[in-house]
Amino acid sequence: MLAKIDKRNLEKLLKRADGVADKKASMAVLSMALLTFEPEKNLLYITTTDLEQGFKGRIQAEIEGGPLSFCVPCRKFYEIIKTFDENEIILQKDNSRLIIRDEEGSSKFELACSDSEEFPSLPEFAEENLLDIPGKVLAELIDKTIFCASKEEARFVLGGVYFEPLKEDGKLRAVASDGHRLALLDRDVPGIEDSNLKEGFIVGRKGAEIISELAEDELVVKFGFINNYACLFNSYGFFFSRTLEGTFPDYRAVIPQEFKNILKISRKLFINALDRATVLISEKFKPVKIDLKRDELILSSPEGELGMAEIKLRAEYQGNPLTITFNAEYLVSALEHMNSEEIEMKLNDERSPCLITGYRDEGFLYLVMPMVI
Repeated sequence: MLAKIDKRNLEKLLKRADGVADKKASMAVLSMALLTFEPEKNLLYITTTDLEQGFKGRIQAEIEGGPLSFCVPCRKFYEIIKTFDENEIILQKDNSRLIIRDEEGSSKFELACSDSEEFPSLPEFAEENLLDIPGKVLAELIDKTIFCASKEEARFVLGGVYFEPLKEDGKLRAVASDGHRLALLDRDVPGIEDSNLKEGFIVGRKGAEIISELAEDELVVKFGFINNYACLFNSYGFFFSRTLEGTFPDYRAVIPQEFKNILKISRKLFINALDRATVLISEKFKPVKIDLKRDELILSSPEGELGMAEIKLRAEYQGNPLTITFNAEYLVSALEHMNSEEIEMKLNDERSPCLITGYRDEGFLYLVMPMVI
């Protein structure tokens, strides 16, 4: 078997496949990529899985010889392909070796192969059961919420992004929370009211990040939930991720409906002030006290071994004088995911959650709990 393949397309496909392969697998086959050559279609399929996630992509190839399948170490194959400067790469199977070379033969690698029979079979999914959604919309739903997902194993059900179809509104909602903060984004998705999406589902962090990468550059992808798997089909393959078991908490119950105090401030100015106020804080958590008075905001760090900081800003504030403390990183991470020049912070008291929105961030809200020191 001999195949000629475009180097850039092969590298792109291997990057996606390598993101799914299990690098620390107790089973060696899970770190492998299954290569399947189909000469009748002039296609090479590359498949990887860690048993929780799976990816199968395809690429055009000029193939000589009959159909053939075998496994190679995914990461090493990817690293080899990246070393080539040529536009075209030749793959040649020779007994238990895959020969990887350029057309002139000036660069050549021999990579050990293994039998394809040990590679796990992947579940099959029907595309017609999935929802058509613009790729950038799906990527945005993930990117603007996943930063709030919990990294603690004890909070397993919070370790990803919760997708909820809002059929009556024609929207898809994404929510993520670690128990201290929450990000929510709604986006219009035409046709969702007639789709097979009937309930919410939670996609783990790794799966959600891969879905975002696979969707971002696509005009339209197919996305949905089938038999405990989140599934995505794009222009060159499909990906699935086992959803997290358990019920996502009732996030609506923690979002206050009324607020007594409202602060309006420049987003970039506020980010800059928060960064400056935490320069002398060396701890993991960066508490910043905010004193709110009419038309004034004072940020201050706690007194420490290195000293303290105090930053005064002009701001539009309506409400009673209030002193409240936040983890500065929780505020900055949300503000950096927003687009509005001016943001609005709604508060009640020093122990109640704060709601942050912006006029150029339609459908987005961020909720953060204050720190009690």
